[in-house]
Amino acid sequence: MTLHVLFTEDGIPGWIGSEAREGSEPVEGLTVEYLAGHRRTAKGKWVARGPVAAATPTEEEIAAQREADHQAALAARDEALRQALAAEADPLFFRWQREEVAKEDWLAAVAEVKARFPKPEPV
Repeated sequence: MTLHVLFTEDGIPGWIGSEAREGSEPVEGLTVEYLAGHRRTAKGKWVARGPVAAATPTEEEIAAQREADHQAALAARDEALRQALAAEADPLFFRWQREEVAKEDWLAAVAEVKARFPKPEPV
């Protein structure tokens, strides 16, 4: 079977397909798996590619990930807080509005819920 391959400057198959594409070259007798694990040298010899090393993140990427994690933790906390306030404190608020409970009972319920869901600290 003939495969058509578009190579990168390093000789790595960047695109492999069964149909020709602009800039691709026909390759006979090789499988997609073989092509994915090898590269072609400038002299046309096929050599195995080593495993791709994981890139070490930059300080900016680490800081951005920390900020994203912090924002996600804040959003999760805000949603949990909103649900708990709606379930526990809001009924007391409406009862306070009807003068069925003291304002302090409602405020105590709000404080108790907020104490269970502290804001996450940035890392």
